[in-house]
Amino acid sequence: MINTIPCGNLAESLKICKQCSSTDQCSVQFNAFWDRQHVGALDCSVNGKHIHINVLYVKPAFREQGIAKALLNFLHADLPGREVSCQQTIKSGDTNHPL
Repeated sequence: MINTIPCGNLAESLKICKQCSSTDQCSVQFNAFWDRQHVGALDCSVNGKHIHINVLYVKPAFREQGIAKALLNFLHADLPGREVSCQQTIKSGDTNHPL
């Protein structure tokens, strides 16, 4: 599945591609591409009505442009009505921020 989502300060649209098995318990990966370049990814585990985010990553050169937010918005739109959790922190520059 490929969708286009306007994303922050990017001049063109962000393309997000989803990879998942067809079961209710699976691993799902969303990959973000801009101008045919891979710029970020969100990897999560889906178990019924619960989603656990394992990894949310945006390449350093593309941070602070809304890509992580677009990936999270796409996750919520694609898998609505599910509880989302994450126990990791992300690193932005030299400061750790909770997800």
